[in-house]
Order: sequence, then C-alpha cells, then structure tokens
Amino acid sequence: MTNEELCQSISNVINGYRNKEFGEYDAVHVSRWISQFEDFEKQIVLEETNRILKKNFISYNLFLEFIDTLIQSPDIYVENKDSYWNRVSLLDIQANGNSQKELNAILQGKLNLLYGMPNIIGQQSEEYIYLDDFIFSGNRLTSDMESWIRNDAPLKARVCVITIGWYVYGQYKTEKRLKAFAKSLGKDIHLVFASFSKYRLENRLYRKDYSTVFWPTSIIKELPEAIEFLQRQNCDFPYRAPVGVENPVFSRSRREEYEKIMLKYGLKILSFSVQNSSVVKPLGYDIYRGLGFGSTVFSFRNCPNNNPLAFW
Repeated sequence: MTNEELCQSISNVINGYRNKEFGEYDAVHVSRWISQFEDFEKQIVLEETNRILKKNFISYNLFLEFIDTLIQSPDIYVENKDSYWNRVSLLDIQANGNSQKELNAILQGKLNLLYGMPNIIGQQSEEYIYLDDFIFSGNRLTSDMESWIRNDAPLKARVCVITIGWYVYGQYKTEKRLKAFAKSLGKDIHLVFASFSKYRLENRLYRKDYSTVFWPTSIIKELPEAIEFLQRQNCDFPYRAPVGVENPVFSRSRREEYEKIMLKYGLKILSFSVQNSSVVKPLGYDIYRGLGFGSTVFSFRNCPNNNPLAFW
C-alpha cells in the first residue's frame, strides 16, 4: 500500500473515535500526524500502526458484540440465566473517568430490552458486575474495588469483573491483590474475571520476548537520549530479544525499527517539558522504572495513557 492508502486505511478504523468530538479523523488528519516523522520513518510507522489498529482497536460494534456474548455466557450466570440477570447489580464505582458509566448504560439498555429491567446499577445484591473496556496495569480497577470492598460490599458476594480484554500481568496482579484485601477485611468476595480470550495480551517480564506491548530490543542503544533516560532512572532495562516467531500484534519484519521510532518521538515529546511526572514515560504511563507500559490497545472512546506518547 502507498502512504496515502495507509493513511486512508488508518482513518477507516479511527474515524468514529469519540463520535468525532475532537473533529474528523480522516485521511488528512492521519497525514498531518505522519508528517511529523522523518521521511524514511513514515512508511514503517504507517504500516505497523495500521496493523495494530486493525487488530486492537475496540470499536463500538465490537463492544455491542461483547455485551451480547456476556449476557449469554454461562461463565457469568453459571446456572440460571434469567434468575441471574434479574438479581445482579452493576457497580458504578469508578473514581476517575466516564468509561464505566458509558458501558454500563449500554449493558443496562440491552438488559432492559431483554428482561424489562430499567435500572440495576448500584442495587443491593450478592451478585455484582464491574464492567470496563480493558485492564492495563489494573491500578484504577484495584483502587475502585478496594474502596468498594472496604466501604460498601456485603460480607459475602460474587463479583464478575468483565472487560473485552486485559494485559496478563495487570489482570494477575489485580486479582491477587483484591483477594488478599477482601480476606484481610474478613469479607468473602468471590472474584470472576471474564474477557474475550483473543484480547488477553502478554506483558509479563519472563515472557518479554513474546510480548504484545512495545518492548524494545537493544537497537535503541543507538538513541543516546534513550540511554540517558534509563540512566536517570537507574534502570537496568531488560531488552527484548527477537525470537523469529509470529506475534499476534506486531509484524516480525517491522517491529524492532517501529519500536525504536516510537520511542524516539516519545522522548522528543517529553523533552518539551522540564517538569514531567515520573510516571509519564515515552512509551506510556507506568509506575515502574523503564520506558513505559507500551500498550497497543485503543477503543472507540479512549486512547489510554498507557499507550506510547506519539499516539497522543
């Protein structure tokens, strides 16, 4: 594909972002974005960005499909579907952001059509659902749920944490921490995590060579600013090693150079400010030392702060 065709292809994916709240995300918009890169970088960036968006952009239609799937899932309702959906309560407890309110409204509307249930948000029950689009680090989910478990949860409850997908380490860390927290308060909170299996993405350290996040190889040593950034954090970065196998998100031929380019521009963006927070990193928000979270997931309503800064 030509660069012009790639700009159009990317636009076809993102053009409905936030209902065009910030304007048209057409091919002209994408062309303005790519014009900020050097000429020899543009094709790689467009090709690989087009690839990951087509794989990991959560569209409104995909979320509607997800809602239909979860309503029919025995993993959620266990035995009696009608009984479950007539007594479950949707949690509306996110302290920051509007994603849960928006997604709850979609699920609530579908349940009202199917079961005539006008409002099950925040009701008293022993069955609860925490609904969101994706788990990245899991920090927001953990904070929301710990507050609810401490202050509002009954002594015994079953909570289904339902997202389209998650990063594996974020989900693991969140589940482990919440179980321990509930136990410390003497509450019996049975947690069930559910998602589409194809959107369970790899970001564990011991699986770094097979990761589906931006995780650069030692090629970035060619960028003095990257080495300086790591040195300022006193970080011994665990570089990814190419393994020559197919990756569900990145292409084998372009990934290494693509990661280097996106890191280069993330560092450039950071250089515009002298008062950056320690959690703001070139490859995305992250509390850990390193280059950033490196998320490759986007949605119809959000470009997560865990994504590389160059996408912003």
